[in-house]
Amino acid sequence: MNGEQLIKQGVQKNLYGDYEGAITVFNEAIQLNCNLAEAYYHRGYSCLELAEFNQAIADYQQVTKILKNSAKLAGNINFYLAKAFHNRGLAAFQCGDDQSAVTDINEALKFYPEFIAAYSNRGNILHILGKYTEAISDYNQAIQLNPHLAAAYHNRGNSRYALQDYQGAIADYNQALEINPNFGEAYYNRGLVMSHLQDYQGAIADFNQAIQQDPEDIQAYLERGLIYRTLQDYENAIQDYNQVLQINPTLPTVYGLRANARRHQKNHQGAIADINKLLQLNPHLVEGYCDRAVSRRFLGDYNGALADYNRALQINPNLAAAYYARGEIYQHFRDIPAAIDDFQKSANLFDQEGNKLYYQEIINLIAKIRK
Repeated sequence: MNGEQLIKQGVQKNLYGDYEGAITVFNEAIQLNCNLAEAYYHRGYSCLELAEFNQAIADYQQVTKILKNSAKLAGNINFYLAKAFHNRGLAAFQCGDDQSAVTDINEALKFYPEFIAAYSNRGNILHILGKYTEAISDYNQAIQLNPHLAAAYHNRGNSRYALQDYQGAIADYNQALEINPNFGEAYYNRGLVMSHLQDYQGAIADFNQAIQQDPEDIQAYLERGLIYRTLQDYENAIQDYNQVLQINPTLPTVYGLRANARRHQKNHQGAIADINKLLQLNPHLVEGYCDRAVSRRFLGDYNGALADYNRALQINPNLAAAYYARGEIYQHFRDIPAAIDDFQKSANLFDQEGNKLYYQEIINLIAKIRK
């Protein structure tokens, strides 16, 4: 089998997702002829798909070297050069080399100025780098070349959202969804904008759609749960947290959120059960001990609450609110010196934080106790 036949075989393997098999075939082709740019090009693609980014960069480097010194290649040489630079840029970005990524995609566009994917992907990189205005310019170019690109509208919407152009973002998400009504991510991100604008019913409707597209979209459940909590609809918030924990039962923060909702329902036993699970997953989470102390205190378990505040302050001795709450427990136990000591520590920390109101209120409380 000659080099060209091997390349065709390797391309077929790539098409069917057999990237390792494809690499083996391209290796054979390169052994037969080390100047087969197409073999390096397609092997680079295989490596990209396998997240072997350094090897992909090396292969695309070889492609550009061969093509710049040769006019022999099936198809358009400029297009292959553009693709090689573009793909090398994507691999460089995955390796954390942002500047090389942008430089390579710039080079790709010199060889092929109508390369839609290059504009879109450079836009994505610029967005990740926080260069939102430049990203929008790239998405504009992609949309101008193809006005039916739902992803380009969606991504431009993300950049507009980052620039606080909320109406512009919504318009882009609307356009993306008009092109692709099953675009779950567009529903999700439009929901975020709606939530930010306090259009909570609109946001819930969008998160509903996002979940319909992907019933395991944890972030959509969490955002919808946050809105329900804001609306004091704790039962629906709990249902969303239940869904999240059914998908992934190892998320300590979600146990904390559900505990908070249960506490608002005065279900302190349920809240404590959630905090127990949270602390099992993350025994150093200070907020967990403080939150459990609140529920224990409400149920009259002052010793348990005291133990929780002790642990919280052992982990972080700069918690003004925890000293204050522990001081109240010492007051309950009529251990006035310990209570005053904690109130004073709390006041000092609030003073250091610049919270003069709380500082003065606690100083007044100490004076009142001493009388």
